[in-house]
Amino acid sequence: MFFTLPELFFLTFGGEIKKSGLGYRMIMKDLMKLFPFFPLILLALFLSWKSTDGQVHYRFYYGKVFMSDSRGPLANVNISFEGSKLGSVTDQKGAFSFYIDTIPIFMIVRHLGFKTKRILLDGTSNSMTLYMDRDIRELKEVEIRANWIEPFFKDEHYTLRDYEIDSGFVYLLVYRNRVSKEELICRNLEGDTVARSGILFFTPTSLLKDCLGYLHVVGRDSVFQVYRKDKALQMIHAVGMAKFNDVLANCVASTNQVLFFKKMISLGQGVQYYGIDKVTKKKQELTQVVDEQKMKMLRRNPEDTWSLISSQPDYLAQLNNMEREAVMSRDELTLYRKEFNEWNFTHKVLYRPLKTALYKIGNFICIFDIPAKQLEFFDTEGNFSYKLKINIDLIKDGRWSGDIFLDENQSKVYTTFLKSTGTGIYRIDLNTGDLHKILTLMHPYPQKIRIYKDRVYYMYDVLGDPDNKTLYRQQL
Repeated sequence: MFFTLPELFFLTFGGEIKKSGLGYRMIMKDLMKLFPFFPLILLALFLSWKSTDGQVHYRFYYGKVFMSDSRGPLANVNISFEGSKLGSVTDQKGAFSFYIDTIPIFMIVRHLGFKTKRILLDGTSNSMTLYMDRDIRELKEVEIRANWIEPFFKDEHYTLRDYEIDSGFVYLLVYRNRVSKEELICRNLEGDTVARSGILFFTPTSLLKDCLGYLHVVGRDSVFQVYRKDKALQMIHAVGMAKFNDVLANCVASTNQVLFFKKMISLGQGVQYYGIDKVTKKKQELTQVVDEQKMKMLRRNPEDTWSLISSQPDYLAQLNNMEREAVMSRDELTLYRKEFNEWNFTHKVLYRPLKTALYKIGNFICIFDIPAKQLEFFDTEGNFSYKLKINIDLIKDGRWSGDIFLDENQSKVYTTFLKSTGTGIYRIDLNTGDLHKILTLMHPYPQKIRIYKDRVYYMYDVLGDPDNKTLYRQQL
């Protein structure tokens, strides 16, 4: 059966075609009058359908823009979007709002006299609180290679085990060569020794600065807080390792109101960040950082999952090779070594613990999502503010380490790129996510980098002198 165009229209909208009777002839007569307008009617219906379908994709965003120094609202801030003609402007209270139908997209925030921000919108939150930094023009940064470097600690009789920088002082955990005599030394930034602990009565393994700003010496089974009085360094408030781990080991930052913690999840391939109010003890989730590529590997290789949840095959680790060979047959020894090597490779090569970092920087709590190469900003109470994309892929200068370093004194953030000829130090722009190369370190494989007051500190094993580790310092 064939239908005319008016009949098809009538059938489409619920009519029943019966080619007989007065009613049918009257309806067809009226529809034929509209026949010249059928293309317009169909177009209107099509656009209406597209509009209805498209509305579900629109997202509403709102927020406020403040000046970072005075905390006052900033009016007439221009907001635009890369690849789009849409835009918005803040009102006299610094408020803005807009609808957008495409994410992810980069939002550009500009105002004369302030540094431009380049923010990633990806649907994490529809509310934003932005702080604009004043644009103080500086000379263009250029790379400086080893123009100024010095050994901050180098001693013929002592070697360096660990160090930390705290409140303008450098604390050095040292020991005598070939003699197990550990000591803690405090030096000012000029390199002068201002305090010492004397020979420690326990065996230390490292130094640790907790989220509250206190310095600790970590032993094999206990942790001691460092207290400096005049020229003496005292070990106080000894705490068992288990209790310290339960209370402070996972605390990564603190504000006047909130303590921020991290918790390893997803077999070490993810980290959950959360805050606990100091007064109410209420827990607030911030975000989760997960290495999705490693999780896909685990789903494809169930045997790796079993290896990650199993304990290390070290039931004979306390024996030396000769003792082990005496109690094991050749086949047992071969199996033991195979199991140990496979376990070690899975944990330390294939699925190393996820790299991520949380720092308090100015008005924000900043979480560095290393796998996604992103930076999330939260206010000091733990509320999401906005997100940046760290432009790692634009740098072709070796392999990105994924390490993040904060200069607390200058509120600047750095990262490193590794290559055979040296380690490059890059500053991360916290407004745009761009990276700026500052210098290349003198030594190719530095250990434990710290940055303080525009100087980079790192430990290094001098070639040919393995028992005399040195602490170097280089000007940024």
